[in-house]
Amino acid sequence: GRMRWKIENEGFNIQKNHGYKLEHKYARKSYRAMKNYYQIMQIAHMINELVVLNTSFQKFLVDKMTVKHIWLNLTGFMIYGDIDDQGLRAIDAVSLRVSFVT
Repeated sequence: GRMRWKIENEGFNIQKNHGYKLEHKYARKSYRAMKNYYQIMQIAHMINELVVLNTSFQKFLVDKMTVKHIWLNLTGFMIYGDIDDQGLRAIDAVSLRVSFVT
C-alpha cells in the first residue's frame, strides 16, 4: 500500500507544483466543472509522461532545450503553423515505433 501512496502523491505533487496549476479555486463553483477539469488534467499529465519517456523525444533534449521549451514551440506551431494536405499525407505515411526509456 505504501508504494501505491508514494506513486499517487508524486503525481499529485507534480500536478500541483510543476506547471499544471492544480489549485482549490476550481472546486468552489461547481463540482462537475471541478471533476471535468481534474480528469482533463489527469489525461494531459499522462500524455506528457508518455511523450517525455519516449526514446524518440529524448533526442530533442540536447544542450539547453527543455521539455517546457519544446511544448511551447509545439503550442505555437499548432496556433500559427500552416501545413497542407501533402504534408499531412507525408506524416501519415511514416511508420512509427514507440519505445520508452526504462
